Amino acid sequence: MKAVKHQKSKKNLYDSEKRNRRLSDATFESILISEDGICLDQNKTAEHMFGYTLEEAIGKSDTEWVIPEDREKVIKKISANIEKAYEVTALRKDGTTFPCEIQEKIIIEDDRELHITALRDISQRKAIEKQMRDSEQRHRLIFEHSPHAMIRFDNTGTIIDCNQKFVKLMGSDKKKLIGFNSIKHSTRKMRAAVKKAVEGETSVYQDIYTSVTGNKTSYIRAIFNPVNKGNPTEVIASLEDITDRRKMEVELARTESRFKTIAENSKDLIYRFSIPDKKFEYVSPACLEITGYPPGTFYNNSQFFFDLIHPDFADFIHQQWLDMACGKMSPIVEYRIIDRYGRSKWLQQSNVPFYEDGSPSKVEGIVRDVTELKDALNKVEEEKTRAEAASRTKSEFLANMSHEIRTPLNGIMGMLQLIGIESTSAKQGEYVNAAMQASKRLNNVLSDILDLAQVEAGKLTLNYKEFNPEEEIRHVFELFEITSRHSGVELMLRLAPDLPRTVIGDPARLQQILTNLVGNALKFTHKGHVCIDATVLPHYKSEQCQLLFTVEDTGVGIPKEKMHKLFQSFSQVSHGSTRQYQGAGLGLSICKKLTELMNGSISVESTAGEGTCFNVSIPFNIPQHETLLPETKENSPKAKSSYSDYRILVAEDEKVNRLYIKLFLEQLGFNVETVTDGQQVLDKLLYEDFNLVLMDIHMPVMSGTESTQAIRMGEAGAHNKRIPIIAITAFAMKGDREQFLQKGMDDYIAKPVEENELRKIILKTLQLSSV
Repeated sequence: MKAVKHQKSKKNLYDSEKRNRRLSDATFESILISEDGICLDQNKTAEHMFGYTLEEAIGKSDTEWVIPEDREKVIKKISANIEKAYEVTALRKDGTTFPCEIQEKIIIEDDRELHITALRDISQRKAIEKQMRDSEQRHRLIFEHSPHAMIRFDNTGTIIDCNQKFVKLMGSDKKKLIGFNSIKHSTRKMRAAVKKAVEGETSVYQDIYTSVTGNKTSYIRAIFNPVNKGNPTEVIASLEDITDRRKMEVELARTESRFKTIAENSKDLIYRFSIPDKKFEYVSPACLEITGYPPGTFYNNSQFFFDLIHPDFADFIHQQWLDMACGKMSPIVEYRIIDRYGRSKWLQQSNVPFYEDGSPSKVEGIVRDVTELKDALNKVEEEKTRAEAASRTKSEFLANMSHEIRTPLNGIMGMLQLIGIESTSAKQGEYVNAAMQASKRLNNVLSDILDLAQVEAGKLTLNYKEFNPEEEIRHVFELFEITSRHSGVELMLRLAPDLPRTVIGDPARLQQILTNLVGNALKFTHKGHVCIDATVLPHYKSEQCQLLFTVEDTGVGIPKEKMHKLFQSFSQVSHGSTRQYQGAGLGLSICKKLTELMNGSISVESTAGEGTCFNVSIPFNIPQHETLLPETKENSPKAKSSYSDYRILVAEDEKVNRLYIKLFLEQLGFNVETVTDGQQVLDKLLYEDFNLVLMDIHMPVMSGTESTQAIRMGEAGAHNKRIPIIAITAFAMKGDREQFLQKGMDDYIAKPVEENELRKIILKTLQLSSV
């Protein structure tokens, strides 16, 4: 009986060990059993995991399953009887390694202390952890370097993380922001947006927001996205500062409003056409006045526009609109239409294309009824043609008559000279001399008539060559020197030291102009002096100079009411049979025409009984081998660049003064525009920006004082009501300055203008330092 029981116990032990072995082999962990650091057994998983058979494993040190660097660590853990799992690097039989988690336990069996070691291959877990770390790092990088501000809220609406862009947007610091509960402490609208997201629904906030922690105000757009579908949930939000965009949108809306206001009140038709949709997006009410049809007609049927085109322009307009689809439409086109009432009208259309992704998307423009203008231009053209024909006929007649008279006159003068040679009588010599003087005078008149005819007929040409201007001026001076001595009138010559030695121009025509002016001055001056003056005006081109010739006298002067006839052909100041001074009245007319032919200008200032001053300004080219004298400090390039940001508007109706002031200011470096009357000042200021106005007082259309008062009342725009204005005028009496200041001007300078004084007043008014 005992033997049977012993056999049964032995069998049960065997079966138990067999079951334990199967369980040990079936586990995913490697199991090693060791005693005193020597392996006694291993399971099948260990054999597969490390490559050692059971026979090879038995008797090995239990640290040979890890790399040498980790063996000391394992020994310390075993000695300390630490059962908690830790990580090592496992070593296979073939020398390969893998991450491993090791856990040891000591058991007592039959008074023997055995170590059970479990080794788990954690390669897959490590790979997953690495992926998670990489993913977390990528998300952190995205979070931190996002172009938008980013925040993470927990499910109570408390900020648990944010990036630096959010810190900057709030004007705060991260320590203050982390832990801030937006549902409890933000504005009502922001609280509602965060709360909605915490409850699991995406929300959007767009409005002005002032940071609670940083007190910074911005116009922001925020999107709050719930992380989970549950309620409550964490929330991730992205925020964008759209302050600048909002300003642009507001300005765009304001601009669009202004556009519509202008369009609705404009007499011109203003339109906007969508090229892809082939339809009008906007047509202003002026459409009714111009075409006879309301705007809705074109909205409903874009092709209706082509039905209005005059048959003569149908192909032209059709091609223009085909070109428009390719972005090639002409910026300005003119064509005719037949309106609703059968009237033919001329229209001028401007076109401005707009592009999207390189392709034309819209065309905006203005359509103007120019029928009356076209009719007026046609009439002007017809009148001009008739006038030119009449002028040519007159000029050809004068030229022919001049030549026809000159031929017999030449014979008369020749005979008189022969008589003078053979005559022995003093009385006869006196008669001959008188006849010769009369003949010469007639010859001069004929020469003037011939020159005038050639100029008006466009046949007079200039003979350009190099010459010394000082020599030509001295020739004129010497020509009249004897006449001056006989008349008792002093003839003076003043030449600027910086006159160029050589210029390119027509010396003969320059002499003709100066001869006429000096001859006139001596003829009308009975006492005092006649002065010839030549100076160099400020220039802006190195290859060109502007010379100013002045002939000033102390003669009888010219009455103000006669000034307008001064340069007219066959016109004189004195009339009637009692006329004191002889002449055909052609000299000044020829001077004016010759000056203009040389691209110059001529002007006159005179006071009856006190004298007259003629100013002639003519541009001349400088030969390449010649250079002008060095520029002054005020005219240096350095000075020019110093004031280039300042724009000055010069209002002056006299051409020479206008040119002189413009060139002088440009040499200082200012940006200069000129106009000739007060109304032009208002028009210019309304559409362009200037820093200063130099305002002449006496001007046509609107005087300088009237223009100044209109500016101060805002008629040139509200932004120009306080623009600095300096009066520049010939009024120099006591009290004039105060009077101009009362009219709204900021300062005053009297003519003739001195450069240094003008420069000082401008710099003082603009509060600029001298360079």
